Amino acid sequence: MKLKNIPNILSFIRLCLVAVFAVLFFKGYIGWALIVFLVAGATDVVDGFLARRYNWITNLGKILDPLADKTMQCMVLVCLCIGKYIPWWFAVPFFVKELCTLLMGVIVIKRRNVTVVSKWYGKLSVCMFYLTIAISILFYGYFRTNIVLWQIVHIPAAIIAVVSFVAYLRHYSFLKNEEIKKGNIIKGRKE
Repeated sequence: MKLKNIPNILSFIRLCLVAVFAVLFFKGYIGWALIVFLVAGATDVVDGFLARRYNWITNLGKILDPLADKTMQCMVLVCLCIGKYIPWWFAVPFFVKELCTLLMGVIVIKRRNVTVVSKWYGKLSVCMFYLTIAISILFYGYFRTNIVLWQIVHIPAAIIAVVSFVAYLRHYSFLKNEEIKKGNIIKGRKE
């Protein structure tokens, strides 16, 4: 096994943990599901660190890493919405953000053959997501009797998700405009 493949293996494990999380959650092992979710988050941090630190970036990893992240986050949102651990309005901005950034990232990779690097606002959004999900699960019983507080706890992460999504839209729009300018420059030289 090449060391270069360690980040890909971690991403693949994270992808497999999506199903493990869902099974544990729906079987009623909520604490174990939370642990799986947090382990998945840890593998994301480790694989990202290794890939950047040692330049172990592969074409497979460019797709597998964000796919594993987005799939886990979307599965968690679905499960927790069904179980009423989170309000439905909390899930909407995260679904939109995760699915759109995944799609935009794939388009950028295909057209420009570059590594899509997450920005600080994306990392902040993910951290707030993990924190809010952990709080939602750990204090579920308390929030059932304090509905207003339950709603309030989810507001900061939802706002950061929306701001992050808008920032990513601006970033991808910038990349698209840069691509168009380079195309025009090349076209101008040919004529």
